[in-house]
Amino acid sequence: MQMIPGARKYLRMLSDEGYRIRIITHRLYIHYFHASAVQQTVEWLDSHGIPYWVLCFMKEKAQVGADIYVENAPHNVTLLRERGLYTICFANSTNRHISSPRAASWQEVYEMVKEYSS
Repeated sequence: MQMIPGARKYLRMLSDEGYRIRIITHRLYIHYFHASAVQQTVEWLDSHGIPYWVLCFMKEKAQVGADIYVENAPHNVTLLRERGLYTICFANSTNRHISSPRAASWQEVYEMVKEYSS
């Protein structure tokens, strides 16, 4: 999978500025494929230079307890927001109906995180 332009640059900037990045993914849904899914995810993140403090493999993203979420799946954005969690919707063709806050680029995510946390 190709990396979204700007992801490495702006995630590194956030990390260098002291933000603790937690990556949450639900890739453990195929039985007997967990070790491969974890290994592939770590290798992809490392090979693309994506910084993170914690890598979570879980379906219920709200349980992580993050201050800010960045999510593109419409159902996850809705669930997180219904729980009162600040969630930036990373815009794509499947979530056009999701309201603000929305970001169309990693630069916009960076700016929104900085604004929200100041």
